[in-house]
Amino acid sequence: MISRPASSDDVVKAVRYAREKQTDVAVRSGGHDLLGASVCDGMVIDLSQMKKIEIDRDAGTVRVEAGVRASDLNRATQAVGMAVPLGCHPAVGIAGLTLGGGLGWLLGKYGATCDNLAGIDVVTADGSILHASTTENSDLFWAVRGGGGNFGIATAFEYRLHAVDQVMGGVIAYRADLAQFLRFYSAFMKEAPPELTVELNILLNAGPTIIVMVCWSGDATEGARVLRPLRSFGPPAKDLVNSVAYLHLMDSFPQLGSLLGPPPPRDRKGPPDIYWRGGSLLALTNAAADQLAAIAADAPPGSSMGIGHYMHGQVCRVAANASPLPRVDGQYTYFINGSWYEERQAEASMAWVDRSWKAMRPHSSEGAYINYLSTDDPSAVQASYGKNYARLVQLKRKFDPTNFFHHNRNIRVPSATAAVPTPKARPGAA
Repeated sequence: MISRPASSDDVVKAVRYAREKQTDVAVRSGGHDLLGASVCDGMVIDLSQMKKIEIDRDAGTVRVEAGVRASDLNRATQAVGMAVPLGCHPAVGIAGLTLGGGLGWLLGKYGATCDNLAGIDVVTADGSILHASTTENSDLFWAVRGGGGNFGIATAFEYRLHAVDQVMGGVIAYRADLAQFLRFYSAFMKEAPPELTVELNILLNAGPTIIVMVCWSGDATEGARVLRPLRSFGPPAKDLVNSVAYLHLMDSFPQLGSLLGPPPPRDRKGPPDIYWRGGSLLALTNAAADQLAAIAADAPPGSSMGIGHYMHGQVCRVAANASPLPRVDGQYTYFINGSWYEERQAEASMAWVDRSWKAMRPHSSEGAYINYLSTDDPSAVQASYGKNYARLVQLKRKFDPTNFFHHNRNIRVPSATAAVPTPKARPGAA
């Protein structure tokens, strides 16, 4: 069944009903989840109808309900020349992004999304509504800033706003030797000021097309100087970086035209099917660059890879134990993505993703950014939280002792028994 609450009180009713009927529960806000953890065979509590946004310009804050996506919030805050540091993809829900930490365009200048959270409303496993902040339920407030959906259902978020209007940004496209470019990118980012974020999306259609996505949030003259080496590598196939409103940072993407690959089949409506896995790199070494280039050479049509979320600046100035979000100076995230429109292509694409992800493991860090962690293996979850994991277990025991909320990167309490049995597979299900 699907519950679509319109308020926190409705979420309470859904949780209490599920407990009474011993029904498995998954929570969905934006729906972007590598594990498919926002659906289950019991009750899906779908927060997509909860979309209120209330800006307090005098206080410099915004209150946002959990069904809001990044594009919705950016549009509202940009109307008053402000922004919340969110992720890079406009379609991602703000709830899952924040609960997993939140890395995006402004991480170097203003930190992670969770660093800019001032308060949060959470419906806990016993059906209570708690407000958490630095002064109220502060232990819960610590846990939800990177600890994922383990502690309850977040229904509303209060963020601090920052003055962000014009930035220098857009996309640059290169058709270049991938390993050589990745070596350059690694050296370039080591010198990156906090105001600079550069993400890579590498499209693998008839040879790699390297899409460089840029956001410079500082002085325009200084930005032109800092970006000069990046814009002069090549020459580029397209350079669409300009002074632009932050809201329209990636609007130049469609101008890449045929560089984005062939159009979808005429009889296909909607986006392609995708399968992707992610991880983190402590450093983008020459060996890692060579491995990524080898993976690219083996890719089926429609595949892609991404590298970014370079950890530097403000996000790394926050103490490592200030929140559960791992903060490793110089770390990158990466993803490997298979994409297809025809079902017959699915098996080969998925096999390539799994094979490539396995090949990257020797180059990957033990712990990963939680929103990119594409496994719910207990050891992988524990490794990603590192020294903060023990405290997370204690707080899981306090706020969800029966593991009612377990469709997530689950923090397991050793003595806990699940609140509801795991649903049995349907006949014929794998």
